[in-house]
Amino acid sequence: MNLRLITLLVASLAFVHVQAQKVYSTKAATVRFIAVDDKDIDATNTKAVSRLEANGKLSFIMLLKDFSFEMDLMQKHFNEEYVESDKFPRGFFNGEITNIKSVNFAKDGSYPIIVKGNMQVHGVNKAIETKGVIVITKGLPKATAKFRVSLKDFGIGGLLIKMVADQVDIEVVANYQ
Repeated sequence: MNLRLITLLVASLAFVHVQAQKVYSTKAATVRFIAVDDKDIDATNTKAVSRLEANGKLSFIMLLKDFSFEMDLMQKHFNEEYVESDKFPRGFFNGEITNIKSVNFAKDGSYPIIVKGNMQVHGVNKAIETKGVIVITKGLPKATAKFRVSLKDFGIGGLLIKMVADQVDIEVVANYQ
């Protein structure tokens, strides 16, 4: 009888700990990419969905068709020829903040972070590691990061990419609630 009571108590405490884990989210994270060698290739998606858990787990998902370009023709080529958004409609990131213990969600401030995880675009998975910052304001985090990727690593090709735009800088901003 005592063993059952102790087991129930331990299970209850574990459940409370899991339930107490704070989860932040947004449906309006911004993901922007700019070609390294051609600044005219610049697109922004303001509809990325992201989730950040206080234990450091981090995820993003977005529709590739939600990237907007200044020129409509560039957007058409991007969706039809490069990322093939009808065939591969979403981009994903699943990972973690490896130094999450250095972030104090209860104290306003700026905290450098290291993010490590898996990014999937065009049906290709690739390990990503980058630095970023979480700024806590009134208990709510805002995460930012910048990193560079090679489009050919994701099987994205085409004449334009071979000539001027294989490397893109990616900027991410997520204001969590």
